[in-house]
Amino acid sequence: MKFIKLDDRTSSLILGIKGVYIANPKEFLGKLREKFSSLHVQALDANFVAGFEHLKSILQQSWMAFNRGISYSKKLDLELIVRVVCDSQINRALKTVGLRSGTMDLVLVAIGDLKNLRFFAEAIMDLGEISDSVLKLTPKKEAFLIKYHCISLNLVKATVADKNRLAMILSEKANLLRV
Repeated sequence: MKFIKLDDRTSSLILGIKGVYIANPKEFLGKLREKFSSLHVQALDANFVAGFEHLKSILQQSWMAFNRGISYSKKLDLELIVRVVCDSQINRALKTVGLRSGTMDLVLVAIGDLKNLRFFAEAIMDLGEISDSVLKLTPKKEAFLIKYHCISLNLVKATVADKNRLAMILSEKANLLRV
């Protein structure tokens, strides 16, 4: 569980959860959003997150774009989906990285006042096993994301980064969707 300060009044929470059973994806997310109406809440398939650095960068991009009026979506929670999957088509992005019926590892992202985020974090502990491990970039996840995003291994090798090169590549790809 990690908190990120976005501006003076707004922070975000990134929370990985293992083995969440979802009977109805729309209902699952709808109930969370209804219960925590003061927050922007989004749930993502953890398989599309290339580590904490990746999601942190996407969050910051989305927040800045949204506040500058240059976002792909009129809703901040959808902006996150579009940028994580690097696809400006909202419906396609939702089908790709959104929730599905069944059991899955997911990443919950909530944005709002720090006090409300702390309440959110406490209230959702019973959804599944809280674990940042679903955020980590494993070799299997890395291979999947490289193939999914059609990224050459030469690009990965040529990227100047101390740690997670793929996170940097995907963050930059998300930033350049309009180009």
